[in-house]
Amino acid sequence: MKTVFLFSVLFCIITLPALGELTDTDLNKIRSIIKEEIKKESAITNQKIDALDARIQNVEKDVAGMLGKHEIVGNQFENVDKQIPPAKYVLYGLIALTVVVVVALLIAGVRKIRNERFVKKQFETLTQEILKD
Repeated sequence: MKTVFLFSVLFCIITLPALGELTDTDLNKIRSIIKEEIKKESAITNQKIDALDARIQNVEKDVAGMLGKHEIVGNQFENVDKQIPPAKYVLYGLIALTVVVVVALLIAGVRKIRNERFVKKQFETLTQEILKD
């Protein structure tokens, strides 16, 4: 009988914590703990969001600066494009002038060579005539 009594007391002791119920104060404490944790997490999240917003604003400023530089470079290219056609015609003119000078020198050289050949032929013909007589 002692063993039955001992086991029944033991089983009752084991089952006592299972009969414990949450009171309203326990639930309120749990709610307050959860609210505090949510506030902490939201504060951390807000800090992270603020940091990301600052980074995004910095990136937007950098992009705006680069777009401004791109526009400046684009304007410089437009100015260069406007200056190229007159420079192109000047270059064509210089090339033509160079060709004219080179051709004139070649023509003068060719005339000189022809005159020398002609004089040489005349000299030879005159010497042959003199020798024949």
